[in-house]
Amino acid sequence: MDTAPNLSRAALTDALTQSLDAVVAALTALSPDQRARPLKPSRANPGIVWTPCDHFAHLIGVERYFNQAVEKALAEQPAAAPTRSRDEAMAAVHALNDQWILKQRDKSFEELATMARATRAQTLALLERADDAQLTLGIPAPWGIATVAEIFALHARHAEMHLGFIRAGLSETA
Repeated sequence: MDTAPNLSRAALTDALTQSLDAVVAALTALSPDQRARPLKPSRANPGIVWTPCDHFAHLIGVERYFNQAVEKALAEQPAAAPTRSRDEAMAAVHALNDQWILKQRDKSFEELATMARATRAQTLALLERADDAQLTLGIPAPWGIATVAEIFALHARHAEMHLGFIRAGLSETA
């Protein structure tokens, strides 16, 4: 099976649109209690247990982070390449993820959905603004260097992954 994403502008736009629609639809279908149900401990701090809404908030935070990196790349001001090891970088990312979701816990699902739609509109605007050469620019990511197009594709795959975590967690806690 070929798992390489289609990085054409049209495919990226479709994947980004469909992935947000899928997350919102899946979480809308859950009851408020299910959206707030503790599912799985954090990778950084086992005392923090993520809920479906935490996963949703996480997706928003990651997308906002990478939109800033893409914005810098499009302005020809890319950040420096990572200097930490992948393990060190990912440990820092996991800790930042927890900080972000804890700051979002007072938000309702509807507020998170509004944030997600606004963030995705920004992402789609960045995609539309980037020319073909800019889509191939490398930008730093915690795991190394990724192209702008790969970052856009990551958002759709990331949403699918977290929907899988939510579904698995709900089936385990049912």
